[in-house]
Parts: sequence; structure tokens; C-alpha cells
Amino acid sequence: MDGKVKQEFIRYVGKEMNSSVVRKISSGDVRAMEVRRSLDVEVVHRISSRLGINTMIPGNASVMVYSQLLDRPAINRMPEYLQETEILRYLGIESIDTVDLYESLQEMNDMDFSAMEEKLASLFLDIEKERRSVIIDVTDTYFTGDSLDSKPRKGKEGRIKKLIQIALVVTEKRGFPLFHRVYPGNISNRSIMDDIVKDLWLKGYTVIIMDRGTSDPGRIKSMIELKFTMICGLKKTQDLKRIIDGIDRNDIYTKKRMVSLKNTKVYCTDVAFLSGRLIVVYNPAMESLKKDHYYEHSSNEDIAKYLGYSLIFHNTELGIDDVVRKYYDKNSVERAFKQMKGVLDLRPVRVWLKSHIEGHVKICYLAYSILTYLSYILEKKEISGPEAIDTMRTGYRVYLEEQKTQFKWESIVALSAVQKEIMDVVIKKT
Repeated sequence: MDGKVKQEFIRYVGKEMNSSVVRKISSGDVRAMEVRRSLDVEVVHRISSRLGINTMIPGNASVMVYSQLLDRPAINRMPEYLQETEILRYLGIESIDTVDLYESLQEMNDMDFSAMEEKLASLFLDIEKERRSVIIDVTDTYFTGDSLDSKPRKGKEGRIKKLIQIALVVTEKRGFPLFHRVYPGNISNRSIMDDIVKDLWLKGYTVIIMDRGTSDPGRIKSMIELKFTMICGLKKTQDLKRIIDGIDRNDIYTKKRMVSLKNTKVYCTDVAFLSGRLIVVYNPAMESLKKDHYYEHSSNEDIAKYLGYSLIFHNTELGIDDVVRKYYDKNSVERAFKQMKGVLDLRPVRVWLKSHIEGHVKICYLAYSILTYLSYILEKKEISGPEAIDTMRTGYRVYLEEQKTQFKWESIVALSAVQKEIMDVVIKKT
């Protein structure tokens, strides 16, 4: 007016922050419409995207991977569970029902999963650097249902139920999964190992650490012929017990024979065996525990005298101390199975078609891949993948509304120092 700018106050709408107008809200008029878990989902989603998992499998299968990793809800409870998390939001899925989820198991089983394993293995081996050294083991897990042609049998936990067996191959250092195989519960370990060894040889993995349940002198001979280098436990057969009989306990139980492990001390000596060395390991602490338990229900000294002894074969150039530590400190595969069997609780799937079982195992394999990569990027912080996910569980997104104007917005609750530390690393590495 008259060449001058005239300002007129109409209504206060808020203040400016970071070049944006922040709306003025009366706290008394605000209500929380929804509260959903968000940050643990974001962590999993970022890692999954970094590994390329989301581009390799359908969205509904990714829902299964995320949920199995975070909570393992039963499929018939999944629609309600998904309303409590941001899984669908991060995956860009409007809605999902139980039919979709069961179909995702079938889809996973029908896909060329070996190609996915190869892609992930290539990424993991680039991180691990040592491309040849792997750990292999076989475990069993229970399932329910009548649609799989399998007879109940006693598993490693002593229960008699239907079983499937899973052979898992992981890298020695960080336990990154390289590949897996699923077998019926009635297949012998020998047959499983014959199959796995063939795959190991074809894939170029020639340095192997195996548990005593998966190796025997016959297999060792054949693997030596294939130029494998190995460290493997052996069961105490009658022939091998004769080697233990030839060991003087007063000689082995001395300071010069002592090897310190993470949680105990053992005493070791070795003898020539099958183009390599057989290490006799004596653990007095374990002997005491096992004998106390054994004597509660039996008194056969021919059995009791071998309690506390174990056997390790190797054809490496390593010394006794290094071989024993590599074998007993091989927690990669044990941790892998513990974490995989956590998500392989098998509660989520009740319709036990063979395709559903194998599809579910593949989903758990991908979940474990995410978990190991998360552990890897946080290793300098000394935070494991499971610890990180558990810490991020309280990272909620709150959906708010001002009742008077029905203005809606959302906000992430304030992060703790540890949550911020984890999130900073995940964002930087993905």
C-alpha cells in the first residue's frame, strides 16, 4: 500500500526448523493412533537389500524372512503380527494373508536356490578372504504333520519324533553360510557326507573342519585321495580305543602337554595315523563330570576309563596346539545351527508338505545370512547380530493425530546411545 509492504497477522501455524515449517500442535489435543516396531525392521531391511535378497525372492517370501528373523510368529497369527511392525511398509506391500504366506513357501521351494546361495557365497567369500577353509556339520530338527513320508526316530535331543536333517557349510572365521542341504531323518550321516564331500570338491573348498559325527577312517582315506586338507573329530571305535590304551596318563597329564581353550584346559599328544596325525585329547574336568554322571546308573569300568578322552585327526602343517584350538573353538557352525534352529523352531508351519518344509528351511537360511552379515559389520563394536536386533526392538514409530484438526504425522521415539550407534553403522555399511 502506497509502495510499502503491509503485513497482516492471520493465524500462527508454527515455526521454521531446517528450512521447513513445523506445525504448531497443542499437546493436549494429540493422541497416538498406532505404535509399531520400526528400527529392528529397518536394520533387517537394509541388510537384506545390501545382500540383494529382496531382489532374488518375491516380496511375500521376504515377509517370511523378516518375521522369522525377528519373532518367529505362527503363520495363522501373521496378519495380526504384521500390524504391530513396519515389515509391510518397508517391503512396499499393502496387505497379506495366510494363503499368500503358505504360497511363498511353495515359491521358495520352486526357485533355483543354489543360484542364490552362490551369489551370497561370492559376497561372503570376498569378505572372508580365505576361500578354501570351511566348517561342516549335520544337525536334525523336529517337525509335525503327516504329509511327509518319514518315520519317527530318536534325534540328538533324545526325543522320538519325525525329523529332517540339515547339512550346513559355513566359513571358518565368521560363520557365513555357503550352502546347505536337507535330508530325510532316516538317511545316515555317512550317506549325507558322501553327498556333501562331492559338492565341496566341485566348489573348490579343500580345507575342511568336521565334527566327529560326520567323519570316520574310511571317509578320511577317500578325502585324502581327493587332496583334501582336514581337521576332524573321530568317534572312539574299538580300534581307536586301542590307541588311547597306549597313552600313558601320567605322560599326557603334564604341563608340557597342556593346551588352553576358551573355557577349559586340555592335555594332548599325537601319533601317526592315515597319512596324518591322530591327536589324543584328555580333558580331566570333563572326565570328572562324565564319570560322576555315568556312575549314577552304571559301573562298567571298560566304558568309564575312556570318558574324558577325545580324538582329532588332521593332515595339516599346524602344530597340536593350533589344531586343537581350531577344532574346539570352531563355534561358527555351532552358533550357526543354534541361530538357525532358533528360527527353525518349526512352529510357524503346521501343514507339513515336503515343499513347505524345504521352503521354510530356505527362508531360515536367508534369515541367518542377514544375521551373520549384521554381526560382521558390528564386530568392531563387539555387538552380535542377535544382540543388535534385540536392542533395536524398542525402536518404535508412533503415528499421531491432532484431534481438533485431524492433522496426522509420525515420529520415531528417541534412540538410546547404543541404538544410535548400531543404526549409524548399519546406515554407513548399507
